[in-house]
Amino acid sequence: MLTAKFSIKIAPEEIKKYYQGSAQSVIARASNGLKIQFPASLLLPYVTHNGISGQFVLTYHKNGKAESLSRV
Repeated sequence: MLTAKFSIKIAPEEIKKYYQGSAQSVIARASNGLKIQFPASLLLPYVTHNGISGQFVLTYHKNGKAESLSRV
């Protein structure tokens, strides 16, 4: 398994797009410069009334498929 660490901040208004289904994936830049894309559903457990903010680690397979997401 591979990992990518990144910081993200998404406003509450933007989070609504994921719940409404108009956005299904998130694109972020990992701390090593790698551009990563993963299903927005992985972020939903971390949503607060202020949106999402923090550092996360994405674990993914060699084929690029996301496995899990955890807050650091």
